[in-house]
Parts: sequence; structure tokens; C-alpha cells
Amino acid sequence: MTMSEESTEVQVVYWPRVKEILDGIMARWIERWGRQPLPGIHAYYWETPQELKESVLSGLRSIEPGLPARQTNLVKSLARSVGTSGKMPLRGPFLNAEEVDEIVAWIDGGMPEGPS
Repeated sequence: MTMSEESTEVQVVYWPRVKEILDGIMARWIERWGRQPLPGIHAYYWETPQELKESVLSGLRSIEPGLPARQTNLVKSLARSVGTSGKMPLRGPFLNAEEVDEIVAWIDGGMPEGPS
């Protein structure tokens, strides 16, 4: 095995970790702003992987089947912006790059719920 083959180890991320990341960022947002988020133009929900997959932001599905994770509206909204909506959650705090990478790994890995 070459050095480059060793460094391309695939990170496996399961649904409980993704939910923990998303719940955590919303808890930090509520703590920072001292209130619950107001209903807005989006309907992002993530009690289950299916709910997250079907969630919508400005009329755009969060995860489109077949798209690489970095091209999904979910990852774009967390990493930069989608359409006219800024980076989420609005005005931060935001996920760090490692947390976004974990969500990317989960989507690109087929959105597994847990080890088989």
C-alpha cells in the first residue's frame, strides 16, 4: 500500500452523529440569541434521516438523490449559502469545517443510520 492509499481512508459517519451535530448547532444558536428560531422560509427537520432528506430551504430540497454531498443544498447552506439565503443558521454560530465534513461523509456514504 502506498502512502497516498493510506491517507484516503474513508470516514464512516452514522445518523446519530449527524443529528448530534445539527442539534448542537441549534442549541448553540438558541444560547447565543436567547430565543427559539422563528418560523421562516425553510422547513428543515431532522428527527429522522428521511425527514432531513425531504426538508426544504427556499423551495429547494436539502438532499437531492444522486448529488455529491458538497452540491446538496443542506451542505451549501451550512458551509456558505443557498440562493438568496445566507449561511445557516442565520447570523451564526456556524458549524466548523470538521462538522461539515462529517455531514458530507454521511451523505456521500449513503446516509447510513448505524452500523449493520
